[in-house]
Amino acid sequence: MELVIDTNILFSFFKYDSTTRKIISNTSLKLFAPKETFTELLKYKEEICNKSNITEKEFKKTITIISSLIEIIPKSNFIKFYEKSKEFLSDNAKDDAPFVGLALYLGVPLWSNDKALKKQGKVNVFSTSELMKLLDVKE
Repeated sequence: MELVIDTNILFSFFKYDSTTRKIISNTSLKLFAPKETFTELLKYKEEICNKSNITEKEFKKTITIISSLIEIIPKSNFIKFYEKSKEFLSDNAKDDAPFVGLALYLGVPLWSNDKALKKQGKVNVFSTSELMKLLDVKE
């Protein structure tokens, strides 16, 4: 299954026993993300380290793992879809335009726990719990 993965999903990947890590590590998902994903992860590095109880070294190691599991797509490839998504996303979901635009461009669903994205109706959005059921992943 191919999916665009929202950054909010990846925050929990830093916890070694997280459901997100289980899903990504134990399934045959092909994941895509816009370049902004890594910018956002780095922006919240300190918070991620604190909440996940990891060191900066472990954070860097996990970033390397994530980058090997996700294909990064430059915004220039899907700029038209990005612009289009900004037109129909609600104000509280505008920050997710790169993810929705990429999903439109690739014609694949989006993995996000953002409830506002479920309301847009242009792209299928799966939450982590929905993916667990779909992929038969146990907690």
